[in-house]
Amino acid sequence: MLPLDILRNEFPATTNAIYMDVANQGLISKTTLASIWPHLDNRLHGRNDEESMLHHVERTRARFAQLIGAKKDEISVTKNASEGINIIANAIDWKDGDNVVLCPKLEHANNILPWLQIKARHKVELRFVEPDAGAIPADALVKAIDSRTRIVALATVTMVPGFRTVLEPIAEACKRFGVFLLADGTQSVGILHTDVTRLGVDGLAVSTVKGLMGLYGSGFLYCRQEWADRLIPAYLARFSVDFGNAPESAPVPSSVKLRAGAPRFDIGHYNFPGMLAAHASMGQLLEIGTETIERSVTSLAKRLASGFLELGLPVCGGAAGSHTGSIVALGDIAALAEARAVDPRIQSLYRHLLNNQVIVSIRRGMLRFSLHLYNTADEVDRVVELVKSCSK
Repeated sequence: MLPLDILRNEFPATTNAIYMDVANQGLISKTTLASIWPHLDNRLHGRNDEESMLHHVERTRARFAQLIGAKKDEISVTKNASEGINIIANAIDWKDGDNVVLCPKLEHANNILPWLQIKARHKVELRFVEPDAGAIPADALVKAIDSRTRIVALATVTMVPGFRTVLEPIAEACKRFGVFLLADGTQSVGILHTDVTRLGVDGLAVSTVKGLMGLYGSGFLYCRQEWADRLIPAYLARFSVDFGNAPESAPVPSSVKLRAGAPRFDIGHYNFPGMLAAHASMGQLLEIGTETIERSVTSLAKRLASGFLELGLPVCGGAAGSHTGSIVALGDIAALAEARAVDPRIQSLYRHLLNNQVIVSIRRGMLRFSLHLYNTADEVDRVVELVKSCSK
């Protein structure tokens, strides 16, 4: 197994800056970059490698399944998490009076907009619950579920303030009522250990650009087998259907059979560079082990939060605890629910860090620090010192 300190050499960006912005986009490694070049060289010189690339897509599908403890046939290849969420939203056979439960003030827009669209097209109720001190409230979500609930939509880790969602009671309630539990795992998968069976989710939508250390324009959707086989895709394309051993160019028969499981949701052709990159980066994640990565990033996040608290800074969530994952946010939690100008103190601190080669981001008025396997305790201490110098 490759130690984390050795793997850090795979990320040249860490020699020039302290990168704490994986919640925006993750770094890619030298190995990931190298994995893409042969395909691009083939394209450059007119060599058709489509057959081998299609085989590679299936290897990548299997690797993602391995990463999250799923079966290969429970994985659909998507463009991003947003597409995965929309796939499930539009595969449900909605009935008048059905409802969807979510906490919109803590969700990314792309886990809100699909449900607004569903409401506009069907007589569906959206049941919004309020955050609890910056966290998705498990108890409130459970209370909102009833026999007409079809979907509970949530993030495993919110984009800001970055708290983990307590999933167990929600999953139990969803199972009891036969509700589809759909999670956006983009801020957790690849960073925090993920086992879909243990989490109890029925669907998990992920982009490869953040914790999976891949590229924009590629992602995965996990859909539990029992659900996938009874959901009907809103769209069909060649790779959604089972033509047996017939070539891709074969004539389309008058009736078609959907592929078994989640691959029925695959639309159009694949982003081959994105799949090559994801295969390489997930190989590195699996070599280290996601449990090891989680221990490292959560330890660093707790160290960072403690350092900020000692400086008297407004750490969202206060002292590190079970809500802490890989993200630490500074600012006023009330800003989550309001469209307001960024606090000048937050803006000043952001500029100070940027001027000192610390890459972070501001989201909803909060200064967000997000970590991955390439971050170190020395970097955390350096950031705390920089913040201290700016606060004097």
